[in-house]
Amino acid sequence: MVRAPVRIAVVLAALAGLVAAPAASAQESTTSTTVPSIELSGEISPATAGWIGTALSDAADEDVPLAIIRLDTPGGLDTSMRDIVKDILAAPMPVVVYVSPNGARAGSAGVFITQAADVAAMAPETNIGSASPITSTGGDIGGTLGRKITNDASAYVRALASGHGRNPDLAERMVREATNVSAAEALDAGLIDLIAPDQESLLADLDGFQVKGPKRTTLDTAGYSISERDMPLRYEVLQFLVNPNVAYLLLLIGLIGITLEIFSPGAIVPGAIGGLSLVLGLIGTLELPVAAVGVLLFVLAFVLFIAEAHLPTGGLLGVAGVAALIAGGLLMFDTGDGASPVSPWVAVPVAVVLGGGLLFVGQRVIAARRLDVRTGEEELSGAVARVRVPIDPIGQVYVEGALWRARSADGDPIAVGATVTVEEVDGLTLIVRPSAPAGDR
Repeated sequence: MVRAPVRIAVVLAALAGLVAAPAASAQESTTSTTVPSIELSGEISPATAGWIGTALSDAADEDVPLAIIRLDTPGGLDTSMRDIVKDILAAPMPVVVYVSPNGARAGSAGVFITQAADVAAMAPETNIGSASPITSTGGDIGGTLGRKITNDASAYVRALASGHGRNPDLAERMVREATNVSAAEALDAGLIDLIAPDQESLLADLDGFQVKGPKRTTLDTAGYSISERDMPLRYEVLQFLVNPNVAYLLLLIGLIGITLEIFSPGAIVPGAIGGLSLVLGLIGTLELPVAAVGVLLFVLAFVLFIAEAHLPTGGLLGVAGVAALIAGGLLMFDTGDGASPVSPWVAVPVAVVLGGGLLFVGQRVIAARRLDVRTGEEELSGAVARVRVPIDPIGQVYVEGALWRARSADGDPIAVGATVTVEEVDGLTLIVRPSAPAGDR
């Protein structure tokens, strides 16, 4: 009686084991052994932040064991850098930031991204540092604003470095003193974890590596392969469009083209070019921090241009429009460092040339519209013609690209080759009179 329940329990346990074994095997087979190597090069911008977020999300969906970010950057926008840092910290798998290839750098914002990594690695001939906050035009940030930004960045990089068991003091000096070190110096100082000449060597060195920080684990990279993932074309295009100078220039060309189309409906080409440029400019602008005052000045500039084309102000409104265009460009984007991302060397000459050109064309178009319409008989009246068939009293003259029947106004004959002036049009006959000789005028 006792043995029967025991036998039943043994059979049920065996059956459960048989069911669980395939399930466990299937689960193990879905675990990827491919490590994505994600490209992050060029300036840190909303485009690169979007790309890293997408790539890490895809890697998480694929259940990869870890991800590598190949970093080579001079720095970039603080807001985009923080977005990338958040994506790295939130990724479920360990993230390795690898400054490579040889000759690459992790400058400015690159320091923060490297310190956010679960594993910080560099190629031998690379460098890291120079993370002092500067304006978007490369200048120092002074005053209280400068101190606030520097203190905030220092605390941020210290938290990232110490949270992953690295040297927070050196990381802070890179912010406060713009310190920059080589890969070997960074390793000796405990700012990074590994130096590897290539990605295959990096994977070998990571085998058995103990990750510190929030994702504390021991890596097992034996048998792993690398899948390189470069930035797709759409992110490269967006990277170009989110450049503040490019976005400003495209917006300016777009609005000028549309304004010219309004001045001269049916021209098509200005409107088409303007519409395309405006759309591309808006794509880049929407990815950047836009200041309302810059937009208002931009719109005001074109209102002043249109008013100048219709009102006799002697160019006063036009000059004001160009000034508003320059100010609008310089104030269009707000990166929070007190400086304009749009270079004055771009904003001023472009506004003067394109704004002045728009004024010139607009005034000529409006002036042409105000002229009396001259077609048919009105266009021929006063025209100069040349006699092709003797007029005695009827002959033919050549005028405006065509032969016309002509009659002398005073009845006198006019010889072939003489120059005459059309006085009036009588049906299909021109009434002409010999033109006065040059000396008699």
